[in-house]
Amino acid sequence: MRSRMTSLERSLCAIYHERPDRVPVIPQAHVWALYAYGSSSQECMYDGVRYAEIQIQAWRDFGWDGIFVATDSVAIAHSLGLEVRYTDVGAVPGPKGLLKSLRDAERLHWPDPRETRLNQWIIATRILARELGDRVLILGRADAGAFSLAAQLRGMEEWLLDVALEEQPGLLHTFLEQCNRYSLWFIDLLLEAGAHVVTIGDGLASGSVISPRVYERYVFPYHRALAQAVRERNARLSIHVCGDITPMIAQLAQTGTHLLEFDAPTDFELAWQMASGKTCLLGNVPVTEVMTRGSPAQVAAECRWRLERVKPASGYILSSGCALSPGAPAENLHAMVESAQRYGQYA
Repeated sequence: MRSRMTSLERSLCAIYHERPDRVPVIPQAHVWALYAYGSSSQECMYDGVRYAEIQIQAWRDFGWDGIFVATDSVAIAHSLGLEVRYTDVGAVPGPKGLLKSLRDAERLHWPDPRETRLNQWIIATRILARELGDRVLILGRADAGAFSLAAQLRGMEEWLLDVALEEQPGLLHTFLEQCNRYSLWFIDLLLEAGAHVVTIGDGLASGSVISPRVYERYVFPYHRALAQAVRERNARLSIHVCGDITPMIAQLAQTGTHLLEFDAPTDFELAWQMASGKTCLLGNVPVTEVMTRGSPAQVAAECRWRLERVKPASGYILSSGCALSPGAPAENLHAMVESAQRYGQYA
């Protein structure tokens, strides 16, 4: 082990369960930065150059080890025609899905991502890779995973009812396969642009929403297929799942994903026991109670016990449990980075 690594080297060591000089730290501050530096999610979803400029400035000011590329979590569905609402933190699904029935999925038009606003994420990834890619881990979000994307397009209530009733399992799987194929198309473009890691967000795959049985039937096969496809490309996949994934940690660790981004409701100790040596964990400092409402001292305390728990092993990246809101004080982000530097050192 060298005494001093670049952020990229440090992060890759953690991902491959090799011991770095210290635990990497990558707060999920990509949307937070847009507002902190005078822009917004809504502006940057159509301006990849501006997005990249802001992320570079934030990296210079805070010194974290990686940068996520994403402006919201409905980009694919929006590009396919879903109505969205704009909130203080970006776009969210509108009141209705695009599909009146599962059979309508057969008539969906899946456009070339480069001909939609997804291209701005590709542009931002390319700029960040060119400017910082030899030093910093670039994580290109391929937006929603198959289960969550299907829910956005069908309508959340309608989709969850379809899944619960299982009256048309063949159509459910056909739709999920469509969603996965499109994710892989977008992933290929992000990899071509220079992303070191591609990541999907599958918030509805959480134990806060579905059962382990539903995960096993309608989520696990698509997570595993995507992880395998990314590995065949000699690339790295990360899966982000919001809420409590304690009931399906073991299954998620078996998907073959390189990283698992986990949220504060998930039991850290159990997650570490189940995932250690199988997949690199990224998380799970609470966003609201600690990063937004807490003091720098509270942030440091939350970070320190996580860092001390995982050492001397590797396979962990310190981060927030989910994307930070614009209300999080900058002092708390500095406290997270400083905690990794102070308490994350390997002897």
